Amino acid sequence: MGLGGRILGTVVIVGAGALALAAILAAPRLLAAARPTAREALRRGLKLYERARHAAAEFAEDVEDMVAEVQADIGEKGASEAQEQGDAKQA
Repeated sequence: MGLGGRILGTVVIVGAGALALAAILAAPRLLAAARPTAREALRRGLKLYERARHAAAEFAEDVEDMVAEVQADIGEKGASEAQEQGDAKQA
């Protein structure tokens, strides 16, 4: 590698270091400025989570109701079939 490559490499390293230092120095100010936005995002996320949780609970309840109805239908159908078989044996 020639002299130009070494200079370019040094410039890139120094630039990256300066950028990292600027980010470290600016971070507290950026975080303070971004705090209200972050709080609002968290607030909306929690509201969305609560709505999704409520919807999932309602869905689970609806499924449980349908399962109970189907089980009741099966029980009634089984009872009527057993009665029909008993009537056929007696005849």
